[in-house]
Amino acid sequence: MTASTPGPQQVPEPWDAVAPTYAEDVHQWSVYADEALRVLPVTSADRVLDVACGPGTLAFVAAPRASRVDAVDFSAGMIEQVRLRRAREGVSNVEGAVMDAQSLAFPDATFDAAFNLFSFFFFPDRGRAFGELHRVLKPDRRALIATWGPIERRPLMKLGFESIAEAIPGFPLPSKGALQDPEECVREMTQGGFRNVSAQVFTASVRVEGAEQYFDLIARSAAPFAAMRKKVGEEAWAMLKARVIDAIRERLPEGGAALGAEAILTTGTR
Repeated sequence: MTASTPGPQQVPEPWDAVAPTYAEDVHQWSVYADEALRVLPVTSADRVLDVACGPGTLAFVAAPRASRVDAVDFSAGMIEQVRLRRAREGVSNVEGAVMDAQSLAFPDATFDAAFNLFSFFFFPDRGRAFGELHRVLKPDRRALIATWGPIERRPLMKLGFESIAEAIPGFPLPSKGALQDPEECVREMTQGGFRNVSAQVFTASVRVEGAEQYFDLIARSAAPFAAMRKKVGEEAWAMLKARVIDAIRERLPEGGAALGAEAILTTGTR
């Protein structure tokens, strides 16, 4: 469960770079937060943890239903977006903090519910992260992690990966990845100390109108794009962007399309 060489998704700087645009586009992913909170409901008495929260995708959906939400992320840029949104929207019960999911700075048995949306597979030591999630939960309380299904069941991402592979040979595309199978999710969460672990599949779609919009959708929230842009400079980036958009245009139906992405929601009890 360990990774020796961190990739762009495993260090905070690229996430810092995309944090403002990620925050602007966060509504596109809120349907997954809604489903997570349907599967694992919270109440007005609950203290909730959102681990690797990004700009607060789940935290702000949970806030009206909970007593308090602690939103933590290793990216200071993401936590800044959480704090800006809290101030902008007058949300008093969301607390943002910079924190590593593999070493949570909370006492044992602090939370009534804990969530992680779409980042557990990035953690260099998932076993340690599961252990920390288990530790900070109160006894008999539950945690939920959301991960992506196989790329074949994620046309929303598959179109982009194929376009990038054609336009930018050598770009660091994701490998098969971890936690893309319900049985694997159940096994790892159980190994992390959880009991009564179960997984279910949920698919949502995003409407894409054209190639440029699609490129913005994937680039504005993707750490590898931020790393590549910084590495090659603005002039080269503009040329690479144009090539990717051309490759997307070849694959996207005229008039746009609704593209789905399958998620796996896994829950377990401490």
